[in-house]
Amino acid sequence: MDDFERICAALDYMKHNPGTTLEIPSGIYVITTKEARVAQSNVMSGLYGNNPEPVMFNPFYKYSRGMDFDGHNGSTVIAYGVTLMIDGFMEPVSIRNCQDVTIYGLTIDHKRKPYSKGIINDVRINDDGVSGTVCASFDESYPICENMPAPRYCTYDKTENRFDLSMKIKGRRMVSHQMLELDCKHINNSFVGRELYLWHTYHSRPAVLIYKAQNTVLRDIKIHSNPGMGITAQQSENIDIERLEVIPSAGEHMATNTDATHFASCRGKLRLDGCIFEGQGDDSINVHTYYYTIEKTGGNTCRLTVKAPTGTHAQALDYPLVGDTLELTYRDCLLCSKKYKVVRSEPNFEGMYVDVVLDDTVPDYTEKYFFADSDSLPELEFRNCSLRNHFARGIMLKCRHAIIDNCIIMDSVRTAIKIAAEGRWHEGTNTEDVVISNCHIVNCGIAEKNNADGTGGISVSVDAEEPMGKPHRKITIKDNIIECPDVEHCISISGVEELIIQNNKLISHGEGVIIKDYPNGDL
Repeated sequence: MDDFERICAALDYMKHNPGTTLEIPSGIYVITTKEARVAQSNVMSGLYGNNPEPVMFNPFYKYSRGMDFDGHNGSTVIAYGVTLMIDGFMEPVSIRNCQDVTIYGLTIDHKRKPYSKGIINDVRINDDGVSGTVCASFDESYPICENMPAPRYCTYDKTENRFDLSMKIKGRRMVSHQMLELDCKHINNSFVGRELYLWHTYHSRPAVLIYKAQNTVLRDIKIHSNPGMGITAQQSENIDIERLEVIPSAGEHMATNTDATHFASCRGKLRLDGCIFEGQGDDSINVHTYYYTIEKTGGNTCRLTVKAPTGTHAQALDYPLVGDTLELTYRDCLLCSKKYKVVRSEPNFEGMYVDVVLDDTVPDYTEKYFFADSDSLPELEFRNCSLRNHFARGIMLKCRHAIIDNCIIMDSVRTAIKIAAEGRWHEGTNTEDVVISNCHIVNCGIAEKNNADGTGGISVSVDAEEPMGKPHRKITIKDNIIECPDVEHCISISGVEELIIQNNKLISHGEGVIIKDYPNGDL
């Protein structure tokens, strides 16, 4: 508590003295509150159910913040050699409603990890040869109980040095202190000695929140664990990140429970350079704007809400600004029908909706459409980064302009680079000019290998009910090495108006490149 109170006092001084630099002496600083410890206890005891996300991940859930930069102007924190050791579940760093905040050298970890790691020490196979019982023991640093949640799990295959999702748990029980017995399918004797990881949450508060912030700079930040995402940014402008590491701590193979980084409805320049990502429970990076659900309230007025399955990723209101361009988008194919300008925007933060006045008449039958704010998309530069061993994709891209250059992506469970608007998640939009160059992609897409259209390296498509036309304007894929011998394709392309694929080395099980088209979209 002394560490937490001293840091809060320093940040309060900085808030009232713009332009202040705080240098924190190296060391481990325990950050905790009663609220944070109760939250973790409630999760681990099963009080929030086997999937705590609906309880913990909503706009009205009360939580603690650690380093809070609310209202700051020009604050700089120098924290090389500093570890915030979080005791409980909270939001360790909150960069919100501020401008020109810079943080150097900070490390974030958890006293009790938000997952549990066990060792499989016995496998008993049934007569069918594919199902049976697995026994796993857990170190005292991962205290377990009968009712603890485990909505997601996997093993770590030390021979392949990556997550293996093949095992399916059908039941579990505690058989002794720190020992679980699990009824499983798709197992064999090679599982003996593997690490078993049990996630205890999906989304929760991020390790670092960037919300309604301008000109944020992060240098040499490390995130070793978090019960949600690593960095979540929403409605912020100009984010510059160098040498970020979202990686497991020593002796571990698991880092954040979900995405390493996630950028929604941001503007200006988004730059990540020299970053390292490993062991995430979802994507390494996802960049998008939201698809708004429309309720017409007058001729040129309507009410907009984000009705994504889990809401916005910051669990905060997302809304367009006056002067923004809203693209009227067909729900079934995610193509733009018409463009509007926002004349007035009246956000309702408690009701989680925004009332807007537009420069033209809103169509009837709005259930057929989304609105997408094309001005709340950043220009992405993602260079010189290393991505390894992820539960999902390495890079998930839905912004208009992006450069992905000189990156290494290895052992992603799904496709290494996915470019696709996703209607189901209410995340858009389609791209205009994306360049992927000088990247080396190895052994990605293992979860796609039984899919005839499985792609390990780069996939461009539209995740919609009835995709059609050529929604992506220009994609350039050049000078890459893609080695994915276990899946059908290295590159798959759908719905691109102008495509350049040049000077790539491709190794796959089937065709290296497959190009398909949606109806009315001749390439």
